[in-house]
Amino acid sequence: MDIHEFHSLLTTAWVIWFFVLFTGIVVWAFRPSRRERFETARQIPLRDTE
Repeated sequence: MDIHEFHSLLTTAWVIWFFVLFTGIVVWAFRPSRRERFETARQIPLRDTE
């Protein structure tokens, strides 16, 4: 295995890793149990600070 084959293997593994990571974050963020937390966080900029 030369450096070019190793680079190709690492590039493929990197893309797969980021796809799995992104999918995991999306699944985690869109879980129904997170809805209430996101609803309260959504209102933070609109709260009166006085």
